[in-house]
Amino acid sequence: MKFKFSRYAASAILFAVSSTVEIFPQSVRYNGDIEAGVVATRKYAAAQVNAATTHGAYFARPKLFIGAGASIGWNIQGEFWEKVYPIYGAVRKDFTINRLFTAFIDTKIGYSFQGDNTGVLGGGIDYGFYCYPAAGLRFAIGEQYGLYLKVGYTYQNATDYYLWWADGHKFEGSHKYNAGGFSASLGFSF
Repeated sequence: MKFKFSRYAASAILFAVSSTVEIFPQSVRYNGDIEAGVVATRKYAAAQVNAATTHGAYFARPKLFIGAGASIGWNIQGEFWEKVYPIYGAVRKDFTINRLFTAFIDTKIGYSFQGDNTGVLGGGIDYGFYCYPAAGLRFAIGEQYGLYLKVGYTYQNATDYYLWWADGHKFEGSHKYNAGGFSASLGFSF
């Protein structure tokens, strides 16, 4: 009796594994995005232009993407330019409207590293926590390809350091602020 039970259990496990192996490639696939965007921020009446790429796994049954990516942003300010390099994890949930259009919400959360540290009056800026939640609309241009537009809000933690001399006295200090703002991105999904 034990031998028959073990044989049935092994058959059931083998059947379950074989059916999972057949379903798995159809329900999970690679997905990548390339996008360019802008961030309008109030700090120094600044703006940022950026480019990003995100790659990961798309789960077809819950219509969920989980991945990671990297970005480069150029802060354009009247007094200096500075590059930032966010590295992030990304999650996106799709809501199919019809064959051509898919609405989605996504969030990128990570950490920004700074590029050149050219600051005002001998100081500089350090970056840190990065978060970009957004909502958008994708237009299908093929079975797995699409163009999308999304809008959201970028939170970019920054610390501004300053150092200057006046009347023989040294003044130095820092203050923290959000270097982010309202954001929009145009992208290609593959």
